[in-house]
Amino acid sequence: MKTQYAEFTPTMRKTHTILIPSMLDFHFPLIIEAFRSGGYKAEALESTSSPQTLNRIISQGLEYTNNDICFPANLIIGQFMTALKSGRYDLHKTALLLPQTGGGCRACSYIYLLRKALKKAGFECVPVVSLNVSGVEHHSGFRITPIMIITACAAVFYGDMLMRLYNEVSPYEANKGQTFKLTESWKRKISIQLSAKKWLSVSDMKIIFDKICLSFSKIPRIQRNVKKVCLAGELYIKYCALGNGGLEDILRQQSCEIHMGGFAQYIMYLADCSTTEIKLYGRITPSGLCAPLLIKFMAYIQKLMNKALTDNGFEPITEYIKLKKLSQSRCYGETMGDGWLIEAEISEALKNGCTRAIAVVPFGCLVSHSCVRGKIGKLRKQYPHAFIYTLDYDSGLSEVNRANRIKMILS
Repeated sequence: MKTQYAEFTPTMRKTHTILIPSMLDFHFPLIIEAFRSGGYKAEALESTSSPQTLNRIISQGLEYTNNDICFPANLIIGQFMTALKSGRYDLHKTALLLPQTGGGCRACSYIYLLRKALKKAGFECVPVVSLNVSGVEHHSGFRITPIMIITACAAVFYGDMLMRLYNEVSPYEANKGQTFKLTESWKRKISIQLSAKKWLSVSDMKIIFDKICLSFSKIPRIQRNVKKVCLAGELYIKYCALGNGGLEDILRQQSCEIHMGGFAQYIMYLADCSTTEIKLYGRITPSGLCAPLLIKFMAYIQKLMNKALTDNGFEPITEYIKLKKLSQSRCYGETMGDGWLIEAEISEALKNGCTRAIAVVPFGCLVSHSCVRGKIGKLRKQYPHAFIYTLDYDSGLSEVNRANRIKMILS
């Protein structure tokens, strides 16, 4: 049956540049190498918290979708449309890529909304590739290969390590900007090695983890009175400066040390959700059967990360199994969106010295609202000493309003 949309064909692998939306600021500059290792020309769109750029993207998103769709969809589609209209890309040699989990989140509908937007703008020639492992959609010219998976896995852990160290060291650095420069330097080094198909094995990662930690431990630090703040909530808004309006930078300017769960934990959570569907509902899937092996492998890599962290005087990452037990409700069947993981991450942070927690919630994300707001009351009773807040994001939220809300939370 002929598809009703432009398909990414095998010949396009050499002719087309695949644009990927900004979603994980620490990780995507590294994950992009996974696509290049598979023989694709790929480019990650730039993430920015600039008010002018953000307003332009929001405007494009509202023009080609509607104001009832969730805020991340508005931003992702707006960013794509802004890029295609910029004149930087040949529309007949450009493709777009969207991740799809295949779950109950609205994110699974983004790809249809995006194609509708492309048609409205007269860009029907631009293919939209679905990145998924659940068989939601297939393209004859796009395949996920073993080297892509291996490279992406390494990129996730390197990204987690850099994010962890940057958040732990930067509030106390004696020379302002030194931690940022070192982080960017490591991103460039790792990207070069990943593009050369190096630093991918477990033994390589073990060595590089230690070298990364050692280099950060040499940054001169001074004792400062900082506020330790947990940042949790919906994945896109939590990790992307475009989504949260530069929330992390605002917190750092307010003398905060940010505690944020890694992307590897989220991947393990998604894999674990597949096993939950087998245990609770009897829904057997290939991903569910393979999930325990994936979790075991990723947990082993995390142990290597922890050894490098503790050997160099840094705080270790809470193991996934221990993190899961910190979900007070133990409602592991709640697997839509970020599910029980939000509650577990906030609990873990409060147990490890954080006095405040901010759960970011985008407009229209019903799953995020139910997972967050349904847990806040219970968390406040469990941790009466802590300040736990939700911070809403929508297309009508002004920069001044957002800044005032953050200052109120920190006061």
